[in-house]
Amino acid sequence: MNLILNDILKAVLLSSLCLVLLLAFRLTVFKRFSKRFNYYIWLIVVLKLLLPFTYYTFTFNTLKYQNTINEIDLESFNSVLVSKSNLLLFIWISSVIIYLICTIWKYIKLKNLINDLSYEVDDKEIINLYENLLKELKINKDIKLKYSYEVKTPAFFNSCVLLPPCDYTLKELEWIFRHELMHFKSKDLYIKYLVLFLKIVYWFNPFIYIMEKFIDLDCELYCDERVLKNRTIEDKKNYALTIINAMRKGSNPSNKFIAGLHKESDIKKRVSDMFNEKYKNGILIALILCLLSSLTYLTFDCISYKPLNNSIYKNFPLKKSVYSIHVDI
Repeated sequence: MNLILNDILKAVLLSSLCLVLLLAFRLTVFKRFSKRFNYYIWLIVVLKLLLPFTYYTFTFNTLKYQNTINEIDLESFNSVLVSKSNLLLFIWISSVIIYLICTIWKYIKLKNLINDLSYEVDDKEIINLYENLLKELKINKDIKLKYSYEVKTPAFFNSCVLLPPCDYTLKELEWIFRHELMHFKSKDLYIKYLVLFLKIVYWFNPFIYIMEKFIDLDCELYCDERVLKNRTIEDKKNYALTIINAMRKGSNPSNKFIAGLHKESDIKKRVSDMFNEKYKNGILIALILCLLSSLTYLTFDCISYKPLNNSIYKNFPLKKSVYSIHVDI
C-alpha cells in the first residue's frame, strides 16, 4: 500500500511539474508550432498520470563493512504508518468509486435524453450537403445527423452530429459539419473521456482541472486548424463568423461528454489564431520531450556497506548491513 501511494504521489508531483513547464512553454516557445503539436503534447502528462508506476530498476553495488548497533524496535512505529496508509488509500478509492458512479450516471442520463428528445433531419438540401461532406472527408462510418434540444450549439456525441433547432444557412451548416466531423476524425472524444477518467482518479490534484481546461481549448484550436488548412482569407472570415453566430445562440460550457464549439469565452483566442498559420510541426521537440518523460519511469538503486569506526560499537559483532538509496528521476 505504501508503494502504491508513493508511486501515485510521485506521478502527481512529476505530472504537475510537467504541466507547469508545458504551460510556460505554451506561452513562449510553443507559439511557433502548430496547434496539432500543442494539442498532442499534453499526452506526455496524460500518459504519466495513466501509468504512474516505475517499471525499470538499475542497481549499483559497492562492498564495504559496518559495525552495527542493536536494532531499534520499530514495530509500533511501522504499525502507525501502515494504519495511516490504509486510511488514506481507503478514502482515495472510496472517493474515486463515488465520483466514477456519478459520472457514469450523468453520461447515461445525457445519452437517454438525447435519444429521447432528438429527431432526424428531414431537409433534403441539408442531408445532401451532409452526405457529400462525408464522402469528401472519406468517412465510411454511419454518423447520424439529428436535431436535439439538449445542445445549444452544434456538437458531436455518440457517433452523431447534433444540431440545436435553430436556423442556419447552408453555408453555415457546411462549416459546422466540417468542424464536427473533424472532431470524429481526430478521435477527440476518446481523449476527452481519458482526461475525464484521470480527473476522477486524481480528484485531489488541482492541476488536473487546469490541464483539462487547456486540453479542451487546444482541441478546438486544432480542429479549427484542420478545417481551415489551405483555405483563403475569405473562407476563414466566413468560418469565424459562423462560429461567432453559433456562440451567440448558446454554448455548452459545462458538458464534458460532447465535442462541440466549446466556450464563448475562448472565441477571441480562436478567431485570432485562425488567421495566424503555424508551419513548424515540432516533431523533434516532441521526441525530445517524450524521451525526457520516459526517464521518470526509471529508478536507480545503490546498495552499499559502509563502515562505522566509532569505538563505542567495537564489542558488537561484525555483520553486513544494506542501505538502499532510491533516486527517482
